[in-house]
Amino acid sequence: MIKRKARITYLTREKEGIATAVPREGANARPRAIILGLVAILLLGVVTAFTLPYFLGPDYIQSFFLQQIEQSLGRKIEVGQARLKVFPRIQLVLFQVVVRDLDPSRVFLKAKRCDLVLRILPLLRQRVVGKRLTIEELQVELRRDQNGHWNFLSFPDTGGTKDQADGNPLAWLLLVRETTLINGEVTLVDESRPDGVRSIRMSAVDAVTSVRPDGNRADVQVSAMIPDTQGVSALSLAGRVIRTEPPLRMAQEDATRAVPVFQFEGTTQATNIHLRQVADFFGPRPVPDRIRGSANLRGLIRVVPGVAGYDMVLSEMKANFEHLSLSGQASVSGLMTAQPTFSLTFSSSALGLDDLLNLVPAQWVHPQLPTIIKEREIKGTVEAVSATITGSASPQIRLSLIGEFRVQQGHVLVGRDQTPAQNLSGTVFIEPGRIRVADMTGGYGPMRVSSGKALVSFLDAGPWLEMELTGDMAAADLVALLAKTVPSERLSHALAELREVEGIAFPTFRIVGPLNKPAEVTFAGGEFVARNISFRSPALPDPVLGLHGRLLLSPNGTEFDKLGGQFGQTRFEVQGTIAGGKLSTFQGFTVRARTDASQLVQLLPTGPPLESVLQGTIGVAAVLTGPTSAPQIQGELGLTDAKLVLPGIGEKPAGAPTSIEFDGTLSRDATLWTGRGEVVLPSLRLAAKGKMQLGRQFGLEGALVTGPISLASLPDWITLEGLEAGTLEISLDVKGQGKDWRTWQTTGWVALTNGLFLDKRLDGPVKDLYLRLKLVRNGAELKRLTFRVNESDASLSGVIRNWHTRPTITMKVESSQLDIDLLIPKGARSRLRDMLETLAESTRLVATVSVDRGAYKQFLFSNLSCRVNIGDGVLDVDRISGHSDGGNIAGRLVLQLPKQKPADAEVSVRLTGVPFEEFTHLFGTKEHLIVGDLRLSGTLRGNGRDPQGVPHSLSGRTNLLIEQGRILQSKVIWKILGILNLPALLQGQVDVEKDGLPFDKISATILVRNGRIESENIAVNSPVLKITAAGNYDLPTDQLDFVVAVSPFGSYSQLLKSIPLFGKLLAGDRKGLATALFQVKGPLQEPDVTYMPLRSLAAGLSGLAQLALDVLKNTLMLPKEMIESSDNEAPVPETSQTPELSAPPSP
Repeated sequence: MIKRKARITYLTREKEGIATAVPREGANARPRAIILGLVAILLLGVVTAFTLPYFLGPDYIQSFFLQQIEQSLGRKIEVGQARLKVFPRIQLVLFQVVVRDLDPSRVFLKAKRCDLVLRILPLLRQRVVGKRLTIEELQVELRRDQNGHWNFLSFPDTGGTKDQADGNPLAWLLLVRETTLINGEVTLVDESRPDGVRSIRMSAVDAVTSVRPDGNRADVQVSAMIPDTQGVSALSLAGRVIRTEPPLRMAQEDATRAVPVFQFEGTTQATNIHLRQVADFFGPRPVPDRIRGSANLRGLIRVVPGVAGYDMVLSEMKANFEHLSLSGQASVSGLMTAQPTFSLTFSSSALGLDDLLNLVPAQWVHPQLPTIIKEREIKGTVEAVSATITGSASPQIRLSLIGEFRVQQGHVLVGRDQTPAQNLSGTVFIEPGRIRVADMTGGYGPMRVSSGKALVSFLDAGPWLEMELTGDMAAADLVALLAKTVPSERLSHALAELREVEGIAFPTFRIVGPLNKPAEVTFAGGEFVARNISFRSPALPDPVLGLHGRLLLSPNGTEFDKLGGQFGQTRFEVQGTIAGGKLSTFQGFTVRARTDASQLVQLLPTGPPLESVLQGTIGVAAVLTGPTSAPQIQGELGLTDAKLVLPGIGEKPAGAPTSIEFDGTLSRDATLWTGRGEVVLPSLRLAAKGKMQLGRQFGLEGALVTGPISLASLPDWITLEGLEAGTLEISLDVKGQGKDWRTWQTTGWVALTNGLFLDKRLDGPVKDLYLRLKLVRNGAELKRLTFRVNESDASLSGVIRNWHTRPTITMKVESSQLDIDLLIPKGARSRLRDMLETLAESTRLVATVSVDRGAYKQFLFSNLSCRVNIGDGVLDVDRISGHSDGGNIAGRLVLQLPKQKPADAEVSVRLTGVPFEEFTHLFGTKEHLIVGDLRLSGTLRGNGRDPQGVPHSLSGRTNLLIEQGRILQSKVIWKILGILNLPALLQGQVDVEKDGLPFDKISATILVRNGRIESENIAVNSPVLKITAAGNYDLPTDQLDFVVAVSPFGSYSQLLKSIPLFGKLLAGDRKGLATALFQVKGPLQEPDVTYMPLRSLAAGLSGLAQLALDVLKNTLMLPKEMIESSDNEAPVPETSQTPELSAPPSP
């Protein structure tokens, strides 16, 4: 009313405003005429209303009114009693009113009383137009038939005018200014559904409508009760109905069957609405048993004409379903048509899934959903963030739910093993044909889910699950799960063998499969991030620590993404894919590792200690392709950063580029077949091929063919024990089981041509090395080994047996020219000494040696031969024979050679007819001190254990005889001759200084004890003098201690007796011996020679002097007259007996 008054006020002011634009006299005259006209019309209507009943009969009037009402309603009307009143207003009262449907057998509505106040002016035009209508105890049945048509929208051809209600009983109410419904009843009946007729009854219906004067708008208030066995529901509606023009797309094809066009805006409220009752009418049957409870609803409602029928929108909706609060809006499109559609968009408070399913049955979302919920034990709390339910009220009701729901405390069984996922939280998006879950957290079996998503697609074949979960879990649980799920059988077996698994993994699982077939819901892959995981594997000697990286699993295979860790001192990383299931294959699979050399001890064959062979860091890279049961491997072993010590080859420093490349196939029994293997150096590639069995039982079978290798082009670190140049060729076949290489069998060839060997410890380079060595299983045949050192040469051939255990060597050595000094070790240790000790310790060697021409220092020999035996720590050179300048040589040498310990030596020698001057060359003497023919036989022993040195350890015995020679240079003899002044006395007869002192023979027996050379019978038989000596020479201290007895002899005796130093050594009754005694002391090269005066011998001879004299007597066998003394001979003055010594002749 306020709006109406405002509008009237506005119009009045508007008119006033317009009136101000005309002359004032006209503005005052026109309203007065209008008012007078309206009063006249009103009086005419009142007079007509009071006089009309007197001109017409009551029956005529009743019939007229009923006919008009039937035309307005479009239905047959029956009235029990009708009453017309004209004062104070025209009023038609009908009792027991029945309105028939178009099918007369059906009743559309009944009313106990209808009280209609009529409008006068339409009545004058013979039209019944109500002003106010009051209906008591109305009963209306709104029915939709099997064809989907509502009875109140089905109307006949009324042929009415524009002001009629077009046959619509409900639209007719808009023709009445005010309508009041008291205690009515409305029944909705739906016969269009194939699952049975549905109905719902509303009682105590009270309604009030108030139509605006223009007849296009009406205010409506309706309240009703809906009875049910569970109680009574209350419904109220208040708003405004507005008549509108039909939309463009609603052009009426048949004006006689026009759809009423109006809209409604207002509020509605429902209290205690029983859900099961509503579900039975609006939802599909049968109604699930779990639907229980009631709801309260309120909101704004708007009904407008739509494309077909009417569209209804319920906005600002608030609903309470026991524990659930819901807000949103609802809409219905095509209301009052055969197939209306509806939509409900809402948000709600959190509610348990069981309680929610009591409100919205799962089968309404999808027929298969209830089974899924039951079998998978789906539980939880659901909150609708924004959801929309759409459907069609066609005979076969179809519902669709879409929206966003927030889930808490969820629970579901997942996968073939029905692993429980619990304490789930997340957001569920229900979309057409699928359910999508995002931001999922909770637990999946032993896994703590931090992020997850899932998708359930409702396909024709059944619901299909796709789920992805990300979180963390104990590594042991993950390994156990992967062992059952990875597609690769080989990888699955390897995972099942892992033990002592520790650490945390961050997996992402992908699970797919049909939910209606639980056995087919399988693990479809995922992503697994490892961080600091450790475990033990029977395939590795040490536990794996610090495992990190990603492992991606899919139905097509397993992908390793920088998966690395450490076992022992080895750090590794794996990258690539294992594709397929049982017949899995490697695709771009790369393994990289860096390890310490000591880590390879269990992979390399036994031999020298690993630490002494390989030190430092080793890089390993391998690319695997092909089937996992027999993959093809392309690998590289990087030794650049390692130190490599190869006995006999060299010592590679860290940083020198070196690698081993290989291509091969690894079979199921862990045998590596190598089609190509190369040792790559900067200037060299050594190729090999074969197979290698890895694992617990190591085995090797391969071939190495190098081709010609120039040793001069090898890296500097390859020394080959001093082999500097030459051309090397190797062709080897190796076969063996186990890691002990000594049990392997090796066949092939090793050839060296034009070799050059250098060693500072040798007297010269070994040149022209030529080697042909044939290896046969565990032995070898030395076909030929020749070389030259300076002017010496050697040629060796022989056979080696039991190469890898205790070799037995039979060899033949020949030389056309040999310098024996090259074979004598120099210094404390030498290469030859090391080699001999090694051979003596672990080898049995028998060699025959023959030398055509030889020399040792300046001692020459020819046709030298011997036999060499080495074994059990002993070097035995026997059967030594040869020739030297017409003489013969024979002897034997025995050396005890303990490894890295001092040696013991014993030498036996026999010389016959060898010039003494040549013999002295053996000791490095360049001057010829004595010449003559030597006969010598003796034995000398010594060792290196004596703390005072080797000379102090010497012992032995030697018999010496030199015949027909001369003493050319001897410091002792020369000093004695000088003291006797013998050269001067013999001048003109014997040139001692030039030709030396002749002798017939020199003989001696020499004993060596603890480095002391002793002799008691040195005798020199000379035509001039007889010389004997006794004494010793201490080698360690280089000290002589001898007494020399000299006596004139032969034709020179009378001449020499004149020498004052000669005197009668023996006096008395016996004849005296003319002799002179000398004492020799000091170093060998500069001895002190002292004459022993006769007076010092007066008390008698003893010690060395007595020995020397005894030898002299035994040697000379002097005649009696030589020892008789002359009584008349004057004594020699004391001073004359010690003349000044003259220097001996220079050598």
